[in-house]
Amino acid sequence: MRIATIRGYATSTVKHPSLEGRTLLIAEPDSPDLAPQIVIDNLGAGIGQKVMISSDGSEARKIVGDDLSPARWSVLGIIDPERSLAL
Repeated sequence: MRIATIRGYATSTVKHPSLEGRTLLIAEPDSPDLAPQIVIDNLGAGIGQKVMISSDGSEARKIVGDDLSPARWSVLGIIDPERSLAL
């Protein structure tokens, strides 16, 4: 699990059928040595928001409902900056 900031939306004209209709976002981890990731979002995160992301592919595949999906990263939660002391 990592903390990241949503930087934008990812779009694709061709993708795995399990990802059709899914919101894909570009999440930039707060650690400078990690690359941005494409994440599946079913929580409604917006650009600029801090989120918790996970690379647990089994959870991402549960979100899309396909055990054979290539999904790996997903948004686990949106961080409320007014209630967070860790940021």
